[in-house]
Amino acid sequence: MSELSEQRDQIIEQLEELNDKIRVQNSVRHTFFKGIIYGVGVFIGSAIVATILLGFISPWFGEIGWIRDLFQRGSELR
Repeated sequence: MSELSEQRDQIIEQLEELNDKIRVQNSVRHTFFKGIIYGVGVFIGSAIVATILLGFISPWFGEIGWIRDLFQRGSELR
């Protein structure tokens, strides 16, 4: 009987620890900082992807007449 009692006590302790961890994870502060970190990650990742895509696509944009003219005017301003 004491073995069952010990197991029950251990299970209760583990459940209390889990409840404490869940309480911390669901707190407003934790959620706020997690959102900030995810937001920064999304911003940096999308900037990298956009830079790579624009690097590949830019030669085709140079083929468009009015874009080429604007680029030439801008490079003459130096």
